[in-house]
Amino acid sequence: MFAQTPIRDGVDQYERLAPRYDRLHHRWLRHAGGEAQAALEALVRALATPNSKLLDAGCGTGKLARTLIAEGMSPQLMTLLDPSAAMLARCADIPVPKMQERLEALPFEDGAFDLVTCVWALETVPDPFLALTELCRVVRRGGALCLAFCADEPARGLADGLMRQALLYRGTGRFLSRSRLMRAIESIDGFEVRAIPSQGPASTVLARRTGAVVQAVTKPKVEPYPPQHGDQ
Repeated sequence: MFAQTPIRDGVDQYERLAPRYDRLHHRWLRHAGGEAQAALEALVRALATPNSKLLDAGCGTGKLARTLIAEGMSPQLMTLLDPSAAMLARCADIPVPKMQERLEALPFEDGAFDLVTCVWALETVPDPFLALTELCRVVRRGGALCLAFCADEPARGLADGLMRQALLYRGTGRFLSRSRLMRAIESIDGFEVRAIPSQGPASTVLARRTGAVVQAVTKPKVEPYPPQHGDQ
């Protein structure tokens, strides 16, 4: 519903990509997603306290966790989660609990975390709405969810366009509609959401949980994408 095209389960692809993922991802950040990544890291720095329990869902090779720990965040309050065993193996040097689980079925109690991050992962799951609902569910009242994702936004130039085509060619993700994603979060009781400005085909979104519960939700009705040039 957030994306123009569906994708298959990509866990096996990330198992194979793990040894060279950091090199590929560095290229993405350099040419397309760097502003969104910087915006997300700034959000986490602003929101985290010494007592914040943090879940990095879809942690990949642990880049964000290493950055936060190097800046002083306690690893004792951090949990890493990813569906790929090969990606988690790349986090072996990070002294925090690690779980191989899916974003669509998080193994935590409601409201278990003060801060939840999901960075370049929501666009890789077959059902991003279900994953988003789970991410919201485990945020405590007064806590926040910070998202960075590949977004269906205009490319700034040739480099952005090439990065976009490379991701689509590999089939490891897709580009989500920021406006539809935000409306989906707003449909979940107890959340306020806003976008953090960044340019290029990537976005950062902050969702704060102000209500006491996350109620069961159904997928909101949204208008279909208009036909794109070249679509059959």
